[in-house]
Amino acid sequence: MLEAGRPLPSDAELLQRLAKRDSTALIEVERRHWSSLYAQVYGMVVDSTLAERVVREVFTQLWYAAQRFPLRRSMWNWLREMARELARAEQALAVPSNSSHESSMRRLHEEHIPVHPGAAAAGNAHGADAVDSELPRI
Repeated sequence: MLEAGRPLPSDAELLQRLAKRDSTALIEVERRHWSSLYAQVYGMVVDSTLAERVVREVFTQLWYAAQRFPLRRSMWNWLREMARELARAEQALAVPSNSSHESSMRRLHEEHIPVHPGAAAAGNAHGADAVDSELPRI
């Protein structure tokens, strides 16, 4: 850990240590940024278990991305963006939108309805009138 009297390492220094697979650097980054990221994610998902899982995934991704991390970027901004993206992805997986689901189901149903004259006439006593009403108007 840190020795007394030594200044705290910057995020850039911690990132360099992460790139060299220094696990103590990851612990320091987590100590420094966990609570802020958790608050941000919890505000989006309003689920403590999901928020914790998202934040844990953010730090896991940082661990694997550290060697390729662009030095000109702020690690804090990257962490925040990653947390937002992962939280949105989790929300999209957890609660599918009813309106898009219904419209997708309607579209699938409409694509599989036969529109040829024989199919419409067979199911309707009015024959030709039913065929005309089921064909798309141009």
